[in-house]
Amino acid sequence: MKAFAEHLASALEQVVDNVVLFDEVDSTHAMALRLIDQVEVEGLVLRPTVVLAGAQSRGTGRGGRRWLSPRGGLYLSWLSSGIRDEVANRLPMLAAAAACATLADAGVTEARIKWPNDILVDDRKLAGILVHCRRGIANRVTVSLGVNIVPISETVEDASHPPVSLTELIAADAAAAALAGVAAGFVRGLVASIADPEPALERWRHWLVHRPGDRIAVRVASGAVESGRFAGLTEEGFLRLDQGSGERVISGGDVIER
Repeated sequence: MKAFAEHLASALEQVVDNVVLFDEVDSTHAMALRLIDQVEVEGLVLRPTVVLAGAQSRGTGRGGRRWLSPRGGLYLSWLSSGIRDEVANRLPMLAAAAACATLADAGVTEARIKWPNDILVDDRKLAGILVHCRRGIANRVTVSLGVNIVPISETVEDASHPPVSLTELIAADAAAAALAGVAAGFVRGLVASIADPEPALERWRHWLVHRPGDRIAVRVASGAVESGRFAGLTEEGFLRLDQGSGERVISGGDVIER
């Protein structure tokens, strides 16, 4: 992992100031949030940073669900500050587009996005993204990426999609060799899309698995399930759901069937 971190630090020297490596943590996302807390308490400037871990003991996905994180996977969080509100609101989409692009470079051209930012291949989950924004004078954000590099043998409880790994898609040797490139490509792509969001947002729309008229159901933050047909997206990336009697715009939630 040390050699991997050193290689990544060299590849990202133009876009991040720090690369922090842990052999194992509870989760890189939780570690990133603790770093943000520390920066705020000490009155420091949050410089662009990447946190990496060889394994996670309590990897967390969207909605607090467990993210299985065996050794050999890719677990990283990117932190920065000063992200404009309108860009921060679109970080889930920008991150998903960056993930799909770097996975395509690794040979997984069939990866697609389930709204808003799950990465699927043939209806199996390859990668997940978690975004947090601490609003303030200078918004502090973290974007976390987990990619299944090695096969997941343990049963994933409450998973709407079974896992798939990079090893299963492009073979073990190729997956191991692609690890650093996927990590670096994701961070560089994310930073570039923050500077110029529109091209990334267009790619995100292109890679969505949903098509007009698809029947889907979405579990929103309250726990309620809204059903209807996919009617497209707003400019902000919110889901437009045709419910027959009218259209419902959903700003956040989990698509639980399609």
